[in-house]
Amino acid sequence: MIDLPVTLATASVLGIFYIVLSAAVSGERSRSKIGLGTGIEATVALGSEHQASRLLIAVRRHASFAEYVPISLLLIMLLELRQAGRGWLIALAAALVLSRLMIAFGMGRAAPNFFRAGGSALQYAMIVAASIYGLVLMIGSQMG
Repeated sequence: MIDLPVTLATASVLGIFYIVLSAAVSGERSRSKIGLGTGIEATVALGSEHQASRLLIAVRRHASFAEYVPISLLLIMLLELRQAGRGWLIALAAALVLSRLMIAFGMGRAAPNFFRAGGSALQYAMIVAASIYGLVLMIGSQMG
């Protein structure tokens, strides 16, 4: 049996968070009586995100999660399968979870928005770090 405790723990926490985000979209759809779409123009100018509808904000929180979490989890899982260092795995997993919380909390807030910007930067850094670490592990195993 393959044991991936960091991936399992991270995916479990994020799975619950995904359901919370999904339920928020459903709740906003119900309140707004909108089955598909957002009921308004889906474009909001930079710096004006706090003026977006609650439904649009909920939809974007959910979509952003769905856009970035799969590749992030896949990278953690593949690193764990390659027996990457436990400390690195935990740091990457923590960065992933923290980035998603920051982005969800920051989405829809007025500028300057430390939470959304910081969460996005952390998410990108996590993906880049995991990708580089994966390449280093692959090259190292091919050379040695």
